[in-house]
Amino acid sequence: MQVKVDTPDLNPTLRRLAAMIRNKAVFVKAWANDAAKEAQRNAKAKPGRRWWRDLARSIRMRSASETAAEVSSDQVGANLKQFGGIVRPKNKRALTIPIAPEAKGKTVYSMKRPNRPLFVLPGTRLLGYATPDKGFRALFVLAPKAVQKPDPWFPAPNRLYRLGIDRANYLIKKEQIQWNTRQ
Repeated sequence: MQVKVDTPDLNPTLRRLAAMIRNKAVFVKAWANDAAKEAQRNAKAKPGRRWWRDLARSIRMRSASETAAEVSSDQVGANLKQFGGIVRPKNKRALTIPIAPEAKGKTVYSMKRPNRPLFVLPGTRLLGYATPDKGFRALFVLAPKAVQKPDPWFPAPNRLYRLGIDRANYLIKKEQIQWNTRQ
């Protein structure tokens, strides 16, 4: 994601404030750091296990200039979570999507037992095990692909502009104090 000051669709209030700041490189860098911290907080607030914490740790400001800064993550799947898309298996023929409560958050490997082998029910895409009393117990659905809905972690444009306005106001006040104390 990028934080840009010279883009034509920038918020007019933010554009005026940015024009008033003397050291624009400091402003862009501080604004990008604020956006990165907000993205980290958003990721940490998401429910789930370790993936969101790893994403929060990987969010960084990569580069900054007077007009733009780049905030990104090197976490695998970060763009997929942000924008959504299609998930396809890399090393297998199908994805295993848990459908039983006991399979949520687990892998097929962790669900295998020596006394309870897993198998695909003939004529279906269901993976599960046989029970003596109920017959077949489905744990996973085998799918060639899955559609991931967006679950954004980066601040929305309105929030990003608000962060920029707050940072610009702070820097303008700081510059005014410095101007008044100089002799």
